[in-house]
Amino acid sequence: MVFSFMDLSYTLYYIRYTKYDIRNTTYEIRHTKKGRLMETKHKIAKYAGIVIIATIFCRILGLGREIVISNRFGAGIETDAFFIAFMIPNLLRSFLGEGALNSAFIPIFTEYLTNHDRKKAEYFASNVLNILIIILIIVIILGIWGAPLLINIIAIGFKSNMYKYQLAINLTRIMFPYIGFVAVAAFFMGILNSYNHFLMPALAPAMLNISIIIFAFTLNFKYGIFSLALGVIVGGIGQALVQIPVLIRKRIKYTFVIDLNDPGVKKILKLLIPAMIGLSISQINVVVDRAIASNLIDGSISALYYSNRLVQFPLGAFGIAISIAIFPTLSKYIAKSNIPEFKKSLLFGLKMLLFITVPSAVGLIVLKDSLIRLIYEHGIFSKVATNMTASALLYYSIGLFAYACVRLITMSFYALKDTKTPVKIGIYIVFINIALDLILVRYLAHSGLALATSVSAILNLIILLKVLQDKIGDIELKSQASFLIKIIISSIFLGIICVLVGNYFGKVLDLNYKYNQIIQVTASIFSGGLVYFIISYILGVKEVRNLKQSIKEILRSRE
Repeated sequence: MVFSFMDLSYTLYYIRYTKYDIRNTTYEIRHTKKGRLMETKHKIAKYAGIVIIATIFCRILGLGREIVISNRFGAGIETDAFFIAFMIPNLLRSFLGEGALNSAFIPIFTEYLTNHDRKKAEYFASNVLNILIIILIIVIILGIWGAPLLINIIAIGFKSNMYKYQLAINLTRIMFPYIGFVAVAAFFMGILNSYNHFLMPALAPAMLNISIIIFAFTLNFKYGIFSLALGVIVGGIGQALVQIPVLIRKRIKYTFVIDLNDPGVKKILKLLIPAMIGLSISQINVVVDRAIASNLIDGSISALYYSNRLVQFPLGAFGIAISIAIFPTLSKYIAKSNIPEFKKSLLFGLKMLLFITVPSAVGLIVLKDSLIRLIYEHGIFSKVATNMTASALLYYSIGLFAYACVRLITMSFYALKDTKTPVKIGIYIVFINIALDLILVRYLAHSGLALATSVSAILNLIILLKVLQDKIGDIELKSQASFLIKIIISSIFLGIICVLVGNYFGKVLDLNYKYNQIIQVTASIFSGGLVYFIISYILGVKEVRNLKQSIKEILRSRE
């Protein structure tokens, strides 16, 4: 009886203190998970911040490039021909560069690094690089030979002006090798990003802008518009070369091997083919827009290009930068079969995108005339060209948030090794975009093409989100309604302040002078941005605090 009582006492004692230990253990596990999530968020924010800062630098140089082009060549026959010719290798870059190829390569390369070893991963990367170079050589030869056919497809309206038509063909032939250099540069970017190195890959595009600016100034009077084409080639070479020292410093080993039977290559092909089809479908929208615009008045293609470049500034500096920074993290979680963390990281990325792109769109809309007058209206760029560009910018800006979010969600599908779903959805979006093009161009001319692009992007976003949630489960989008309302309210205040400040300086300054235009635009952007952050902070938007933490992480970073 005594032994039974002692056993019972010991058992009760054990249960009591074990429960306490379990509670503490549960508490520790819960807070450890929370700590890991915060650490992941901080890492994503840090990497995104690095890419954002580097990309802003590149985009500023890009605006400088556009200023030089618009000043030297305006918006007319020669610029239309150049932008069409430059668009062709850029379209192919989406397939053979940071678009389809890296979308297929990074998840597989990350899987090798996570589940195998570095030696196997780098052997695989060398194999893919060597195969890529062979493909690029073939593509470049075919592109130079088939330049007339490409121009006939993309800019059929140019045939009404034989000078414009032949100029586009010659420029295409000169610039086509650019695809080879920039695709290799993008491949280097994919490798370095997988090792969580983002700075140099994000800075590499600056080489293109610097090269075009230098060649436009030094060779313009001798070679005219062809000086820009030469700048493109040298800039492409520079993008690849500047990343090589970082690859060497990271001790990434290159092996000369061509093995088509490599299991990793087969996995890439399985993912790559649907991704390429998907991108080709999405690029049909670009081709159709340019084809329709080639039948409109001279300068229509240039107006679409210049306005799109302004939208690309916040999209590239923030939207694409965040997607680039988060993609390796998403791929890592899928390699570890950790769907809950995948969803949390994706939601975090989407919120960051909305926090930045919604106010950016409002700013572009209310400051469209001032921005274009400041950046483009000089030299032979006329007020008519300014009005055409401003009109297109208005409608492109409407879809800014959708362009950014579609990019991230599509990359989420790629991280899941599902490249087919975005293709299927993209097919429907192409038909919708073409239908909207044909309808809206009747009423809004070239601006109708910009509006069609925005509406199509928003529809694409809605469908992709629905399908993704069906695939991985709810990512708690409905619970973010209050967050969205807060940033919309903050963005409205931003827009009001930008208009008030812009109007004030418009009255007290003579805007015929560039330095006064700079004061007007800078003051409007600074005031609007400051008010946006203040209102967001007052409304309790957590991303303001995340931004503060990101800046601290970047300053600590030695990358």
